[in-house]
Amino acid sequence: MNFGPITTTSLGGGLWTFNEPVNGRPQTDAYLITGNKRALVIDALTEDTELFSKVREITDLPLQVIVTHGHPDHAGAVLKDFHEAGCEIFMHEADFDMLKPGVSASWFTPLTSGMKFDLGGRVIEAVPLAGHTVGSMVLLDRAGQLAFTGDAVGAGVFWMQIPGALPLREFLVNLKEFCGEVAGFDDLTIHTGHRHQLAVQHKRDFLDEVVLMTEKIISGEWAGEDREMSFGGDNIKYKSLSHVLMSDYCYNPNNI
Repeated sequence: MNFGPITTTSLGGGLWTFNEPVNGRPQTDAYLITGNKRALVIDALTEDTELFSKVREITDLPLQVIVTHGHPDHAGAVLKDFHEAGCEIFMHEADFDMLKPGVSASWFTPLTSGMKFDLGGRVIEAVPLAGHTVGSMVLLDRAGQLAFTGDAVGAGVFWMQIPGALPLREFLVNLKEFCGEVAGFDDLTIHTGHRHQLAVQHKRDFLDEVVLMTEKIISGEWAGEDREMSFGGDNIKYKSLSHVLMSDYCYNPNNI
């Protein structure tokens, strides 16, 4: 894969996204949130080494970093730069064993449910949503009704077929608990780890779509088409289906 230089986009309101393309196409997103006193980086891309410097072009506020889960396209090489700059880096310890070579678990402070990050004028809260990985966490800005989900609910494409993903029945329980956390968010905006995969901005209706599809797969009412892929050197057979906002919900029929 050919990883290109990242692009920076201001989303307004003290929020920026950084996209790392692969083979010339948008791929993975990281985010910067600024408050009055501190700034927070969410996720660290894959092979990019510019994220730290790009963030520093925007703000000189003290930085913290949160990695939503341990997959190497979100816990990337640039974490070394943040670590060497003295930034505290957080991730759920259940995903430490997923870290790629060159990224050390010793750099991380364990991220736990309910942990809050006061940036000054805005607070970001860690909420668990295990499924895609056991340690997947969502970062909530309750006042702004923003959710930074990594891969926890997909982004139009959703991988639940890979090793380490929870059974769909367990994921559904966690998903419904998370939905309860945002039940009163009439203006919820979901910022995923791969924004380009869905043509429209992710809103509450996308979250409802993930619930619906998971329920239908579990009940057996809906079943996807047979597919296979190479992942981590292994050949994985799985099923995939699409419905409205979700173009590719991938799951392991033996892990329901």
